[in-house]
Amino acid sequence: MIKLIASDMDGTLLNEKMEVSDNNIHAIKQAENAGIEFLIATGRGLGEAKPFLKNHIHPGFITLNGAEVFDHNEKLISSNPLSETAQNEVIKYFHKYNVYFEVITDKGIFSNDKEARVNNLANLLVKLNPGTSFKQAFRDTQERIKMMPMTFVDNYDAIFNDKSYKIMKLIGFNEHQHRVLAPLKKDITKTIKDVIVTSSSPNNVEINSINAQKGIALLQYAKRRNILPAEIMAIGDNLNDYSMIRDAGIGVAMANAIPAIKELAQVSTDSNINDGVAQIIEKTIIDNQNQG
Repeated sequence: MIKLIASDMDGTLLNEKMEVSDNNIHAIKQAENAGIEFLIATGRGLGEAKPFLKNHIHPGFITLNGAEVFDHNEKLISSNPLSETAQNEVIKYFHKYNVYFEVITDKGIFSNDKEARVNNLANLLVKLNPGTSFKQAFRDTQERIKMMPMTFVDNYDAIFNDKSYKIMKLIGFNEHQHRVLAPLKKDITKTIKDVIVTSSSPNNVEINSINAQKGIALLQYAKRRNILPAEIMAIGDNLNDYSMIRDAGIGVAMANAIPAIKELAQVSTDSNINDGVAQIIEKTIIDNQNQG
């Protein structure tokens, strides 16, 4: 019987319009009414993730791929920042490959290039919506970015030199997935031992502490709730979901998931465009009732 469902956001809970559909919200509420706890597990920070829910639901959060975990009251229950050595080495590789990157800290998200931020989000929207022109996506992104909890700075020196900041995640963006991001990932994985390298979309690479993984965070969260691994379901679509889909009792791949996730998961559901999360939640509620 499933007692906890953990869901990724981008490409999973969020649809092609970057929204949580009414069907998904309704299904989550049904699950909670049926005694199943719902948990968001995302690469986003808490301030980025919360607005998508519009106060309709109030789950716990695994954020920044597991670097920070919050209970349903938004109380921080665990934190796993990057080491200073790892941070410095990763940044050297970002510079080597000329990759724009953002810095996610325990005090907020920082960017040193607003144009690059907008361009990368616009490119992602075009990938998610092939019928949308870059010009339209660019305009939409300019509006979206006004609502994002991000601070723009001239450079990152003040942040890196201030020891009161904890660097929770570094995320690089580039539209050349195979020519730039693939060798970048390979180099970082090969040479920096205390980090985990993942992605949440085709145009990014996300770097966390080796201890900041969704799977590790999910099992720790469940243990606090006296929930066994066999009683957990995890839903996702991309590499940063790999560890939680592997570690959960039931791993679920979205129809739009990358091949590695589809091969790993025991169960599949429909795409994020077709409310795949709602569909698998509704099925799980019925399965629980039949088992009960």
